[in-house]
Amino acid sequence: MDFCTQCGAALGVGRFCTNCGHPVAEADAAAESWRTDTAERPRVTVPPPVPSMPEPARFPLYADDAQRADEERTLWFPEEPATKPPPRHRGDHRWLPWVLGFVVLALVAGFGGWLLFGGEDEPLLAQDPQASSSPDEDGAASSPEPGPEPTRTRQAPPPESPGEPTELAPTAEVSAPAAAPPSEDASGNTVLFVAPHMLDGVAETTWRMPGDGTGESITFSFDSPTVLSEVGLVNGYAKVGQDAGGLLDWYAGNRRIFKVEWAFDDGTVVTQRLSETASMQTIPVDDVETESATLRLLKVSAPGTGRASRDYTAISDVSLVGTGLS
Repeated sequence: MDFCTQCGAALGVGRFCTNCGHPVAEADAAAESWRTDTAERPRVTVPPPVPSMPEPARFPLYADDAQRADEERTLWFPEEPATKPPPRHRGDHRWLPWVLGFVVLALVAGFGGWLLFGGEDEPLLAQDPQASSSPDEDGAASSPEPGPEPTRTRQAPPPESPGEPTELAPTAEVSAPAAAPPSEDASGNTVLFVAPHMLDGVAETTWRMPGDGTGESITFSFDSPTVLSEVGLVNGYAKVGQDAGGLLDWYAGNRRIFKVEWAFDDGTVVTQRLSETASMQTIPVDDVETESATLRLLKVSAPGTGRASRDYTAISDVSLVGTGLS
């Protein structure tokens, strides 16, 4: 068998080497010269075949390669693609729970604010229409007073600390000369003039006696020894009214007390001079310890003039400030 003089490959049929394409004629001439040439020739070696590369993965190009393509996809892309979320239907109201939650939170916040800031307020007391009018005596027509509101009933508040003076008149008992007979106002209501009216803290109620009370005494007693630091009184019938004929001033119409004397159990005597005013007038005393206070009327005015004139001596209110001894 002949070999190619160029690459050493075996020659076949044809004019050219099937391995390198070298012309066969030249190979024959060279072979002939090789046969006649006495020089040594180097051994011609055939190079080893080049190893073939693995075929790269490919995607299916034809329908019959679908199975192979799936295997290669699993090899190169092991993770499955994310599942596509289901389509949202028209009737799928996913916003409804959020709206309901917001409404519930708003209701809870409103209720909490109402409890915190809106608690129940104390109701306002309706004013009694009769409280602003004074029952007029001797048949005089009753009408609202043009002046200030009447004084509320005085209560004896407990002292803020032991030994602090407070108003003791509501807790006292009173003994006084006989009161004037009852009267009636224009509405037929009975008007009394009893001694406890001096202790109720209401200026429109009064104790009064017929005529001139000069020289009379009124005694106020306590349940236990008491230290008094201040005493006083409203020295007349501090009430006004109005009827068809005009204003009726019972303070100016009745007698007024201009001078009194306060006497206590230890012999202390305090003189008090009073002005012509329908308000409380007080005087301090030097912490007198006593179980009673006696009020003596030293000077009383004459009755007033006009339509409200009455011959009575009156005291609307008394103040006894001190500290009870337990």
